[in-house]
This record gives sequence, structure tokens and C-alpha cells, in this order.
Amino acid sequence: MEHPLPSPPSAPPRPWRYVVGIFAGGAASVILLLGVTLWYVWNNPGARQPARRAQKDAELLQARSQHLQEALQQSRADRVRLVESVHATQRVDANYTVDFLILSGGGDRGAFASGFLRGWTKVPPGPMARPVFEGVSGVSTGGLIAPSAFLGTTQDAEAIDNLFRHPQPDWLVPSGRFFFHPENASLARIPGLKREIDSYVDLPFARRLVEAGVTGRQLLIQATDADEGSSHTFDCVALARKAVETGDVQPLRQVLLATSAIPGVFPPQKIQNELFLDGILTGNIFYGFFEGALAQGETFGAMWKQRYPGEPIPKIRYWVIINNYLKAPVMTVQPKWLPVAQRGLEIATRAFTVITLRHLYLFSEVNRLRGDGECEVRWVAVPPTWGQSSPQAAPFSMEVMQSLSDLGQRLGENPDSWIAVSP
Repeated sequence: MEHPLPSPPSAPPRPWRYVVGIFAGGAASVILLLGVTLWYVWNNPGARQPARRAQKDAELLQARSQHLQEALQQSRADRVRLVESVHATQRVDANYTVDFLILSGGGDRGAFASGFLRGWTKVPPGPMARPVFEGVSGVSTGGLIAPSAFLGTTQDAEAIDNLFRHPQPDWLVPSGRFFFHPENASLARIPGLKREIDSYVDLPFARRLVEAGVTGRQLLIQATDADEGSSHTFDCVALARKAVETGDVQPLRQVLLATSAIPGVFPPQKIQNELFLDGILTGNIFYGFFEGALAQGETFGAMWKQRYPGEPIPKIRYWVIINNYLKAPVMTVQPKWLPVAQRGLEIATRAFTVITLRHLYLFSEVNRLRGDGECEVRWVAVPPTWGQSSPQAAPFSMEVMQSLSDLGQRLGENPDSWIAVSP
């Protein structure tokens, strides 16, 4: 007969203080771990920039007013110089037209403009061939393309397009492990993009810009002054001239970084104690200083009549390349806050561009009605029929950018791609 094994003695019940102690110890460990983690995060941001001296509103308002007056004076001086330069050219070529190229913002969709300009070089001589531009302006990604467009050679068109066709993974990377840290200057860093700009804009390149601008041609890039909340136009021929004189090309490079500094995503650029953001915030296409304000007597044509009465005013042609759809693409929007917010931002940006382009047409019509000369406006944008194969593609996707570059080249080779009527 088998005898059952004796059961082990039961453990004495734990006193309640012991249980509470175990719980408290565990909770303290978790709190300590969280505290150490938060301390590490707070003291190890990815891309912190030094704090800036806070200025009083009165100081900033005075600075904004002063900068506006300086810009208007510079604009007028530029138009006087333009009148003199064009008059000298017209003596040699009676049919000379004054051509301006305007390049919009659009992020990685700048590959459309780089491809278009490359294709445009293949159009045979004639009224729709790519001209030598009296002025080139760029905003954001258009600002990165503008210097090559200003130089205007086939080699420059190929070089900038090849750059946009081959984006690198480090063009945009998170600002460290804790990229979301509120003390960071931006969510991302752009080491690869900065490297490309440093390679693209060197001292020999600056010398070429100076030579190309010796007759008074203008290369203007727009950024946004974050403190003053207004646009700022950089004369890049003047900056190139200074770079050649000093041997320091960094200020010119900084302007290209400033015009494309997407708020919160790319780091802002500090230039002479002022903080600059993406130029698209204050205008997706920039043409204001080429013609000046609508004030009577301030346009190019009005100044021409004052200096050379009776002589024919040369025709002005604006060529506008928009690095995106002109209007927001159609889509079904779900009633959720994130897609609604994204959709609202896209609609606002596209509508902003349409209004500015319409304003350029109205400006040209007023110019004609006043007898200040004829103006033609032509524009091109990414057609609404284009759709990237992967709608959720990451920024600077090589597949998307090469698709846009190919599209731009095909349209650039075809003079019928230009649209002459107001949107």
C-alpha cells in the first residue's frame, strides 16, 4: 500500500507592508528610468542652435520699414540700369526682346524644371527657342536651379538636371535619435544636400556668375525673413562678386540653403544675424523687382519713355516654370483631421500660385494700357495627367524625380507646351 507524499508546508503569508514595498520599488524603478530617459532626451537634442537675442517689436518694425525702403530703392536702381543696358543692346539688335525666367518652388518636384530647361536647349533657333535671360528669379527649389539657368549653357542645364535626377539618401535625414525634440532647429538635417550645394557652387562657379552678369543681367533669389515676416531678395551676382573679391563663397551657398529652408523640416539659415526660411512662404513665383510696383512712372516702360522718348519700347517676355501642378489634383478626401489638414495646405498653396500668376497677367495688361510697352506671359506646370507611380513615395524619391525630369524634358523640347492665357 502506497502512502501519499506529505504536502510541502505552505509559505507564511506575506505581510501587507512587504507587498506594498515591492510595488513601490517597481514603481520607483519605472519613474527613475523615465526620468533618466527624459533627461537624456532633453540634454541631447539632434540639431540645437544657439538662442537669439529677442528684439522688441519697435525694433523689428523699424527694421522691416528700413529694409522695404532699401529694397524699393535698389529695385528702382536696377530698372534704371536695365533700361540703359537694353537700350545699348537695341542699337545692335532692333528686334531685341527682354526675357525673364521665373522658377517656382516645389521641393523635389524641381526635377520638372531642371528637365524642362534641359529639353528647352534643344528647341531650334526661332521665337520660342530658349533665350538669354535678362533676369532669372528662383524661389525654394527654383532658387537651387536658378544659377545654372542664369548661366544658360547646355552643360549647365545637363549638370543641374543630373543633380536632381540622382538624389542621395542623406539629402534629408532625421535630426538625431530624438528628432522631435522641441529645442531642435528642425526635424531633419540636410548633410547631403549641403554637400551637393558646396560642390555645385564653388569659386570658379561664382566667377562665371560675375562674368554672366557684367552687362547688368540679374540673378535674384527670394527667401523669407522669419523675424520681419516679409520676403527678402538676394542679388546673387553681387554676392558672387563679393565671393570672388574675398575668396569666401559661403554666403552665396547660404542663400541657396535659405531659400529652400522648409519651416520645421529643414534648418533655418542665419545670415548676418537674421533668420531666413523658405522663400515660398512669401511668394511661390517672384517677379516684382523686374518690373517694379504698379505706381505710375515706376515701370520699365515708363522709365524708358522718360529717357528715350519716341524710341520703341522693347517687348518684355515672362517665362514661368511652376514646379508642381498649377491647381490641387482632384481626389476623394476622407473626413479625418490629418488628410483634411494636408488637403487644406495643398489647396492653399496651389491657389496662392494661381492668384500670383493671374496678377502677373493683370500687371502686363495695365502696362500695355498705360502705353508702357507690350508684355507677354507664358507659363508651364506639371500637367494634371501626370501621376507618380507611388503616391506615398518618400521625399526625394529617385523614381519620382526621374519621372518628373523625363516629363520636363519632353515638354521642354516642344514649344507648344507653353501656355499663353491666364489660368
